[in-house]
Amino acid sequence: MKRLVFVILLFIVACNELHAQRDTVYFLNGSRVIGEVKKIKLGVMTFDPDDANDITIQLRKIKTLSARSRVFRIESIKGEVYYGRILSDTEAAKIIINRGYDTTELQLEHISVLYPYENRVLERFSGSVSLGYSFTRSSDLGRFNFDTRLSYTAKKNELTFSASGIYTITDSSFSRDREDIYMKDNYYFSPTWFATAFLAYQRNIELGLSRRYQEGLGAGNKFLTRKSVYAWGRLGMVFNQEKSTENVTTGTQSELFGQLEFNFFRFSKPEINLLTSQTFYYSLTQKDRFRYDGSTDLTWEIFNDFKLNLSFYNNYDSKPPVEGSRTLDFGIVFGVSYTF
Repeated sequence: MKRLVFVILLFIVACNELHAQRDTVYFLNGSRVIGEVKKIKLGVMTFDPDDANDITIQLRKIKTLSARSRVFRIESIKGEVYYGRILSDTEAAKIIINRGYDTTELQLEHISVLYPYENRVLERFSGSVSLGYSFTRSSDLGRFNFDTRLSYTAKKNELTFSASGIYTITDSSFSRDREDIYMKDNYYFSPTWFATAFLAYQRNIELGLSRRYQEGLGAGNKFLTRKSVYAWGRLGMVFNQEKSTENVTTGTQSELFGQLEFNFFRFSKPEINLLTSQTFYYSLTQKDRFRYDGSTDLTWEIFNDFKLNLSFYNNYDSKPPVEGSRTLDFGIVFGVSYTF
C-alpha cells in the first residue's frame, strides 16, 4: 500500500513538473492559458494553447508570462537584445529574463520582438510565398506573378532571400517582364548597428534592362522599434554589371546607395501589415545617372497564415540602358500568400 501511495505521489509530482514546463500566460483578470509561445511582434503575442488553435493576445491584457523550457531572443523597443528563459514576475505587466549568469526585469509592453531561439537550424527559418494571376478574354492576355521570401536568424546574423517575377502569357508568346532576386546578410556588432552585404539580380523590360547583377557592401542602423513600427536604414556602395535588351553589356559600374525600410503593423482584427522599402542610387561611373527602386506591400490576413496581398512597385532610371526607353516603370500586383 505504501508503495502504491509513493508511486501515485511520484506520478503527481512528475505531472506537475511536466505541466510547469509548459508556457503559461497569466492575464490581468486572473485567468491563465497553457501551451506554447510562438512569437511576440510589436505589441501582440501569438500563442498555441493546448488542444486549441493559435490565438493572438494583446500584451496590455497580460499580467506576466512563464516560459522556462526554451531559450528566447527578446528585442526591446529601446534596442536591447536578450537571450534567455522567461520567468514570471510578481509585478504586473513584467517578466524576468533568466540569462543563466544573471536575470533582467523587463516590462511586457517594452518587448518589440520575441521568438524561440531554437538550437535546431531548420527552426530558425521563416518565410512566405505569394502567387497571383489575371486574365482578360478580350485580349487573350494573362499575367502571372509570384513573390517569395525566406529569412534565417542567428545571434549575430540576419540572412534574407527574396525572389519575385511578373510574366505575360499570350497564345503565342511568353514574356519575362520583370524579375528580382535578392540575397542579403546583416551582421550585428551592436543591438542596432550592423554591417550589410548583398547580391542581387534584376530584369526590367520596360526600362530596357535585360539583366543587372549587383554586389553591395555597407552599414546600417535599426533606428526605430516601437509597438507598431519597425524601421531601419543603410548606406554603402554597390557594383553593377548590366546588359540591355539590345544585348549591349557594360563593365563594372559603381554607385552609392541609401535605403530606408519601414514596417507598420496593426494586430487588431483584421490583421494588417504594411511594408515599404525605398532605395536610391547615385552613379560614380556615369555622370548625372540617378536610379530609384521602391516597393510597398500591404497584407491583410484572411485566416491563420493565409493573407491577401496588394503590392505597388516603382523603378526610375535617369539614363536607362537603352537610349529612348522609358525612365519610369510602376505597377500594382495582387496575390494570395502563405506564411510559414
